[in-house]
Amino acid sequence: MLALIALLTLAGCDRGAAPLSTEALQVRINLLCTTCDDFLRCERAADVDRDEVYRLYRLREKSFWAQIATIGDYLVQWLRRKTSDSRPLTIYENDGNRKRVALEEGWARIDMVAGLIMLPDSSIDMRSAEWRTLTGEPQGRCLALKRRDGYSWVRGFLGRELPKADSSERVVQ
Repeated sequence: MLALIALLTLAGCDRGAAPLSTEALQVRINLLCTTCDDFLRCERAADVDRDEVYRLYRLREKSFWAQIATIGDYLVQWLRRKTSDSRPLTIYENDGNRKRVALEEGWARIDMVAGLIMLPDSSIDMRSAEWRTLTGEPQGRCLALKRRDGYSWVRGFLGRELPKADSSERVVQ
């Protein structure tokens, strides 16, 4: 009986602000995927015609203990929604002539209520994919890459090829 009363009391509690619907977002990040790398390619409006000039933000997978904490977040979502997260970040830059690491160790903060990704040098509006300076001025747009494309880019940057699929076919009888 006591457990039932506790559950009913907790059910009446405010779970906090609701996150934006993923359908309303052009840039989607899964807050509960702790082993995922997310890749965001951002281009300045002035460089839109230059396909080789962009910045690549890699939101990396979390550490082991951070993954354990996120498991706890997943289990208690019916009490408290997970609406924000921090992820390790690496920033790569391609200026057309060379690729370089602009920031090796940083942090990105994701706020699903406001629909923003806050980065050390800028922010991304997840609803419109607009890329803004730290002062809020528009500077371009961002696109979330497929993970395979992001990994391919990073492996190319490091001078490593992607593993090839096994081309030998097995005959099943």
